[in-house]
Amino acid sequence: MKKNYFTPFFALLVCLFSLVNTAKASNAISIKDGYIKASIPGSNITAAYMTLVNQSDKAITLQKITSDISDRIEIHEHSMVDDMMRMRQVEQITISAHSSIVLEPSGLHLMIFSLKQQLREDELKALTLHFSNSTKINIQLPVSRYK
Repeated sequence: MKKNYFTPFFALLVCLFSLVNTAKASNAISIKDGYIKASIPGSNITAAYMTLVNQSDKAITLQKITSDISDRIEIHEHSMVDDMMRMRQVEQITISAHSSIVLEPSGLHLMIFSLKQQLREDELKALTLHFSNSTKINIQLPVSRYK
């Protein structure tokens, strides 16, 4: 009786291809220089900053952020309007192919509202970034006073 090696070989190829595509999706975005500002005693808000790098050939959009430290994390942007600095919520951030976006004080940043506990310097806190290509990236950011 002749054995059929084609079916197991094909299944192995499909599994390997799936693993390569998953690695590509998760490697499409990298995070650099991220940190969360330590919260001020008596305040339940803070902000997070980082650089989002898109290494893929397509634009990718950051759609939401989740974390155990707060149930409400929003993308915000500072802008100068009529000689006054204003802050407004931005629904999402699109990072063009092979480019980066900097989230920094006085610019785009993450606002973290209703903190569940005070954030102290030198702690590490987890955030999950949710992107338009169905990628979720779990990151650990240090808590820092100011940079």
